[in-house]
Amino acid sequence: MCRMTGARRLTVALVLVVVASITGCGSSVDGTATQTTTTGPPPAEPSTVRLLFAGDVMLGRRVASVLAAEGPAVFEAVRYVISSADVAAANLESPLTELPHISDNPNALEADPDFAALLAGAGFDVMALANNHSGDAGPEGLIDTIDALTKARIRPLGAGRAASEASRPVEMLVNGIRVAQLAFDVTGLSLQAGDTTPGVTRFTPQTARAAVERAAASSDVVAVAVHGGVEYLVEEDPILGEVAADLIGWGADIVWGHGPHVPQPISITDGGAIVATSLGNFLFDQQRSATQTGLILEVVASRQGVEAFRVGRVGHADLRTEFIGWDLPNAPAVLIGTEWWSLASTPEPPPTQPVALEGFRLGDVVYAGIGNATGEGLQELVVSYRHPFRANEVNALYPDRVFADSLGRSAHLGVFDDDTLEPIWAAGTLLLPVAEVAVCDGSVALAFDALDDPGIVATGAWVWWDFGFATAPELPGPGTPACFDVDRDGLTDPVILRNQTG
Repeated sequence: MCRMTGARRLTVALVLVVVASITGCGSSVDGTATQTTTTGPPPAEPSTVRLLFAGDVMLGRRVASVLAAEGPAVFEAVRYVISSADVAAANLESPLTELPHISDNPNALEADPDFAALLAGAGFDVMALANNHSGDAGPEGLIDTIDALTKARIRPLGAGRAASEASRPVEMLVNGIRVAQLAFDVTGLSLQAGDTTPGVTRFTPQTARAAVERAAASSDVVAVAVHGGVEYLVEEDPILGEVAADLIGWGADIVWGHGPHVPQPISITDGGAIVATSLGNFLFDQQRSATQTGLILEVVASRQGVEAFRVGRVGHADLRTEFIGWDLPNAPAVLIGTEWWSLASTPEPPPTQPVALEGFRLGDVVYAGIGNATGEGLQELVVSYRHPFRANEVNALYPDRVFADSLGRSAHLGVFDDDTLEPIWAAGTLLLPVAEVAVCDGSVALAFDALDDPGIVATGAWVWWDFGFATAPELPGPGTPACFDVDRDGLTDPVILRNQTG
């Protein structure tokens, strides 16, 4: 049998495998290992910030009665997502005031000022007010809203007691990263702030350019909220798209829109800036089915700008916001923690250094990588290999599944001591054979093929959890595994380059 090294015992994967153990040692087969990373240092203090953006929030009308009866429970199913970000923002369509609705707009959205505390409890730090409803109860109603948010320790954005206050960015220093947020109303129907009168900041090219350029000059990351566009349009809004292009040209890194009340596509520019012309509704009582869903945009940013982003979905058909889940990336992706994120830009794959692999005795080597697979700071081999298929009671549970290639071999993956080739961990029969592997710090990035077809059919990543690997969802289609320190914590993360879903 294969000898164990020191106190490190062989463990066996139970997820994504069918055979729960390996026995014996195969014939000696020479192969080649590829150097994909070096032993990484211990994790550093965070040098990135996670920014989260949600769409329209309306707390009046039918929503108000649910909030009055259930309070924090309305956001309970999404609270963990919102509060996990360093900074979370949304657009507030409801004046928080007891003053009456005086606007010509027939939609009376005013809500109880005490509801601001529920927004804070849900995890929000910033609320954009530069929209066409903030002034529906008049200037004093807007001041009530600002005061209610401030009392709840939520920063109001894009509104103030005068134009100078309304156009002032919300600035924060998080993990050493300077973040600035601005907001503009594009509808032209808002209560506009004057030199000495309350209101919001309306978008004009002159006003917006000056504000964004000032913010960009003193900040690492600039996020701009814009409100307007065509209601219920499910394509990227052309009006907000043009505004977003201008804002990015002036120095914005993130443009997040609201007002159409339905989700629209999110895109990324060649320079790595993110455009979301409409995130839809986070909570509203509109009756159309498309208005009862919304998007959450979460961004990882560093001093250099946007590094990665992901898109989540929420629903609130019953006037209680629930989190549906994160979309899988269909572009270059990185696994941060246990979740897939889209890369803001595609890095060049790191150079590889061939390392001779001799004396491997468990089977035929398909691919091997070397690095800090278990996160213990040691150089370890991760080997994809095949050996003669052995039927057992586990794979017998899948009578319609083919586990052996045309040579009668099943697919396996293992972690081995770099010096002795003694096994540290080994998987039973893989449902998807591993064609390529990049060894990161405490994780691996993988490309999968078929038993008798070398074409890449999917990609994925596994993260070491003391006794074995935890698996992330597979990404369909071809891709190249690699390792980069995307979240800038001093440890490399699994990355899939040129991933496509077709």
